[in-house]
Amino acid sequence: MTFSKRTKTNKANAVTVYTRVTEHPDVFHVESGLLFCNYCDLTVEWRHKSTVDSHCLEKKHLAQKKIYEDNQSKKNQKTLETTLLAADSKREVIEELIKAFASANIPIEKINHLLPFYKKYLKEGGAIPQAPTLRQLYLPSVFKNHAETLLSIFNSKPVCIIMDELSDDCACSVVNTLFTYRQDTKLVSVDFLKRVNNTTIGQTLLPILHSYNISLNIPRLFLTDSAAYMKKCFREVLKPVMPQLIHVPCPAHILNLIGETWRELPQFLLLKTFLAKIKEAFVKSPARRNRYITHLKMNGIGSPHKIPLPNQTKWNSWREYEEESQNEMIKTIHSTLQNSRDVGQQNKPVFPFVEGRLQQLTAFIESNTTAPYFGPEIENIIRQHLFNPDDFYPIFCQAFQVAYNKFSAHIPNHPARSLFYACQVFNPQYIHLGDIQRKDICHYSAIMELDNPSDSLLCEWSIYCELTGLEFNENLDETNLDNYWKNLSVRLPILSNITLDYIWLPISSCAVERSFSLYNSLLDSNRQSLSEESLKQLNMLHFN
Repeated sequence: MTFSKRTKTNKANAVTVYTRVTEHPDVFHVESGLLFCNYCDLTVEWRHKSTVDSHCLEKKHLAQKKIYEDNQSKKNQKTLETTLLAADSKREVIEELIKAFASANIPIEKINHLLPFYKKYLKEGGAIPQAPTLRQLYLPSVFKNHAETLLSIFNSKPVCIIMDELSDDCACSVVNTLFTYRQDTKLVSVDFLKRVNNTTIGQTLLPILHSYNISLNIPRLFLTDSAAYMKKCFREVLKPVMPQLIHVPCPAHILNLIGETWRELPQFLLLKTFLAKIKEAFVKSPARRNRYITHLKMNGIGSPHKIPLPNQTKWNSWREYEEESQNEMIKTIHSTLQNSRDVGQQNKPVFPFVEGRLQQLTAFIESNTTAPYFGPEIENIIRQHLFNPDDFYPIFCQAFQVAYNKFSAHIPNHPARSLFYACQVFNPQYIHLGDIQRKDICHYSAIMELDNPSDSLLCEWSIYCELTGLEFNENLDETNLDNYWKNLSVRLPILSNITLDYIWLPISSCAVERSFSLYNSLLDSNRQSLSEESLKQLNMLHFN
């Protein structure tokens, strides 16, 4: 008996207030040796288990427990929402930072140098990751939003297509495709090809058109350089499926070739040889160049300038630079070109004025092939150097003749020449200053919308022809032609819509050259490990 009583007493002594907490986890807690209910906020006698169990089954306790759990659930939900909002806010800030860097044409890698500044001066600046993380986790999302914006601009629009190919420093063939529609010129695709020919160019373009929901019967122009494979692509791949498409070999490239014909004349052989020797003597020998600079400084030339040497494919630009290097206009151009995002952007509707400019250029070159006199400025320069102008004029005429031969081979038979001529009609001055024949809509069938006009369009056409006589503005030019037609959008809705499409057609492929310039800046020696997908995304973001 003594042994049994002792066992029962030891068992009773083994039960403590903490035993009840263990039996009912999350229901009770101990404070100053007392058992408190977490839900009812009152003490419970803990020595008898039945008392504790009875309390847990009371209606009041269960009601308080439900209220507590509901409040806790709402609190947890708010905490989760706050966390998600903070995460979304962080992502938004980082994505906007990527957009800002692209807009400012700053490589993402530069952010690594700014991270210490962000951590020191920005609240939670340490949350901004390094460049590799930005490219892997955040750039795809930014690019996805950008792609959706591009789709909204060009979706089902009658775009003009600009394409060109570049072999980059990594020996990779890159094809950039741009769409233009009115004032919008955007890089819509960057593709990496193993082989570049007429077939692969066509295979690259057609899926791009499909991705922008552009039917094959609405693109207007295919603007490229004069490469043989581009011409063949248009002739054998694109024209059969897009018969309305017009190929425009870049007139700017052609005119540059015409301007460079003078360097092939034998009379300029001495100049070419002289500059080649300078390049050989100084450019390829830094030590000799430094000695020559020292020599110049010892003889009173305190700030020697670099000798502007021509590139083999840029002689025309070099000659103009040498002639006008002191010209204020050249300085203004140099200043303007500092903003690389503005280079190549079309900001005026020049297409209706192209034919007139070509006619003026034709007359200028042709007249100078037999010109007996080239003006007092040229003559004074020749005389200042103690030469006889009459000895130079035959050389000048010969240079113009060579240029005219090149001009005649390319410009009169340019594939878009008929479109250049037809689009003059969208300049009211052309109608006003010409004869009655210019008001005949049949003369402008190169514009497919005017080839078979509806009755409504014919009615608007007659109103337009009358307006050119009644409301003629002699100051109308490419700077205000867009506003002129926008103001007519209510009176002439059909014709103004057609006109606004055509006056903004691109005339050169300089925009695609700018896209390649930005591409090369991305792919410098420090960033040649970028993936093709990252290069594509960054190139499009930086250009657009």
